[in-house]
Amino acid sequence: MGSQYNGSESSGYNSDGNDQKVIHTRSGTKIAFNDSEGSILIEDPSGNTWQMDGQGNISVNAPKNFTLNAGENVNITAGKNVSVSAGEDMDNSANNDINQTAGNDLTQSAAGDIIENSDNRTEIVEKDFVRQAYSSSEIASEVTIFSQKENMTLQSGKTIEMNSTEKSNMF
Repeated sequence: MGSQYNGSESSGYNSDGNDQKVIHTRSGTKIAFNDSEGSILIEDPSGNTWQMDGQGNISVNAPKNFTLNAGENVNITAGKNVSVSAGEDMDNSANNDINQTAGNDLTQSAAGDIIENSDNRTEIVEKDFVRQAYSSSEIASEVTIFSQKENMTLQSGKTIEMNSTEKSNMF
């Protein structure tokens, strides 16, 4: 329709302040600039949108997939909170290390099982270590329990059983 070059035609995006400038293709791809809001909207026929609202907010929407690729690093920084949510599964992996640091608490919760698998495991707790379960089993080729400063207490609501295929030494 050539309305930007024709004073007698209207584009459908006109306003009293003439503050909307839009490039709209036949296929439905659109870039809209709104000078009154200071906003920009980029949209394609499938519903992909990139909205900069002029208030410091950016909203990106993809009805199907959203892929981010970088030849080297991706850095994400938020002044307050970061929230990630998935309708189904969430995977993260690294060819080397994965590090997590929390300034306060780190909470993990699962409705099902939590399974950890590694070559070695080290836990360092500066204060109290509390483990609570309905049942607990430790299975290893060798087990050492050591109290460096204070007494060691084994306590049971019923009987403490110590079984060995060989001799037991109690010193």
